[in-house]
Amino acid sequence: MNYKIIGLAIVILMVFISVSAVCSADSPIVDGLNSTTNLNQALNDAGDQNKTVLLIFDQDSCYYCDLLKKDVLSNAEVQKQLETGFIVVDIDIAKQPQIASKYKVMGTPTCVFLDSKGNEVQRIGGYVSAGEFLNSIKEI
Repeated sequence: MNYKIIGLAIVILMVFISVSAVCSADSPIVDGLNSTTNLNQALNDAGDQNKTVLLIFDQDSCYYCDLLKKDVLSNAEVQKQLETGFIVVDIDIAKQPQIASKYKVMGTPTCVFLDSKGNEVQRIGGYVSAGEFLNSIKEI
């Protein structure tokens, strides 16, 4: 048996596992805004912290999703309001289609606001400006 080939295979496998673990870890939807991809944990945290859950449904290659992140979610005032009263969950509809289906999301971006029991309290369909977004979340 060739031990060099076996050793190389083990090293490649370890690198693959390490890269997979890093790629699957939660990373914020935008810099400066705490977010997760775990809806169940967000609902639990919302109950404990008396906050509303904000589901942000997006997908790769979505121009308006990128615009929402750049112009709205990166806005300092929006981030301040979200950090104060919301738990933000980033839902990629390609990776979590069951959640998109459950909340009847047909297009992206879509923002769905939930109480801590998972009941929808408000929805924003499509792109809106930072000012419109702030007005909507202040009503919740």
